[in-house]
Amino acid sequence: MNWTKEQIVEYMARRKIQGNTLSTEIPDQGPESRLQANCLKYCKEHGWPVYHDWSRKKNQAGWPDLFVFLPEGRMVLIERKAAGGKLRTEQQRLKRTLAWLGHTVHVVRSFKKFLEVCYDSEK
Repeated sequence: MNWTKEQIVEYMARRKIQGNTLSTEIPDQGPESRLQANCLKYCKEHGWPVYHDWSRKKNQAGWPDLFVFLPEGRMVLIERKAAGGKLRTEQQRLKRTLAWLGHTVHVVRSFKKFLEVCYDSEK
């Protein structure tokens, strides 16, 4: 799915979504890996560099899945979760620490939410 910025804005307006306050996110069907593939594909198509930690064994636990680098010096931190997935203890701790430092870790369960987070960060 390749949405333009205008399509996202229209989608958000139709559903009266403001910022990160989507309270009724409908999770995508399937595994987290499918959501990740869609997010990575979209970023690549739009020239947005993305960092993803591919080695859980070697790196510190708890870090967000995706660091998406957007235009104008913006960056979003994304933690992907399947429909029933919950943050592990390490993820909860780091999310709180990063929030205290002024960084939001967005928990995303759908591709539409991913797009909303990326385009909302423009404000």
